[in-house]
Amino acid sequence: MVAIISVGCSGVLRPDVDPSAPGLAYRQDEVAGPGLSVVFFGTSTVLISDGKNAIMTDGFLSRPSWLQLIFARLQSNHDEIDFALRQAKVEKVDAILVAHSHHDHAMDSGLVAQKTGAIVYGSASTLNIARGQKTPETQLRLIKTGQPLLAGGFKITAFETPHSPEPINVGDIDHPLDGPARLSAYKLGANFSFLLEHRLGNVLIVPSANYKPHAFDGVHAQVVMLGMGLLGKQSAEFTERYWDEVVRKTGAKLVLPVHWDDFARSLREPLVPLPRFMDNMAVALERLEALAKRDGVTIRFLPALQAVTLPVGNGSKD
Repeated sequence: MVAIISVGCSGVLRPDVDPSAPGLAYRQDEVAGPGLSVVFFGTSTVLISDGKNAIMTDGFLSRPSWLQLIFARLQSNHDEIDFALRQAKVEKVDAILVAHSHHDHAMDSGLVAQKTGAIVYGSASTLNIARGQKTPETQLRLIKTGQPLLAGGFKITAFETPHSPEPINVGDIDHPLDGPARLSAYKLGANFSFLLEHRLGNVLIVPSANYKPHAFDGVHAQVVMLGMGLLGKQSAEFTERYWDEVVRKTGAKLVLPVHWDDFARSLREPLVPLPRFMDNMAVALERLEALAKRDGVTIRFLPALQAVTLPVGNGSKD
């Protein structure tokens, strides 16, 4: 089954199109039996757990407003972080895998690690953000692509993949970043995607909407968490190549969009798509729907701060 996305003639996402609506929302009754659980925190922050071990990506929970992003110096918000963790019933995390060092990925990773006991895995730039938050060195690890790490029943492999086209604030953070800091201080650093292999199924997480040809050759995943940020500004040909390299090659039959929502809204509010000055979500969704229909793939939007179960599949054979 494929999600049906309603798009108005103007190409603007219509007010009656809601990712939590029937036909778009993730349906728990579609899942048969036990499996990995997943919690979505907006942007590309997700928590995947098998009941014993938990893996988080990014850990971005503060979500400063657009006015703050433009005019203020940014600082992690403990109240917002604690609210999100409490609502999702998160106490212990084994690893936080950080995609790159822009604020909407790495800004809170060090503090979330301190609150949950996690180890932060990221680029040198990401680790310098965490150092600025006084995260102990014992909780910091430099990502090494192609060298899997183990966390309980999870085998995790990082792939260096490109950020979405024309990224802002390129470069590296070469010293501990003490907050508060301007948005421009959150340099991109390196960018990663992550494969989580488990006996209950494999999940590929691609936070940034871009592809590296052949990066995932030989990778098998039942579920892909597909980054959508700025995808609506790309061409139809770009979107198809991205889909083919990430979804079609891996054989995934379930796609869960991430990085589609307005990351400048608090998690106390419902998730809504990025504003039109940032992206055109209607165009991106319309193209993805056609590709999903072609390949027999289901697209579902995860609820925020609510644990759901991923389908059981033929997981890692390791």
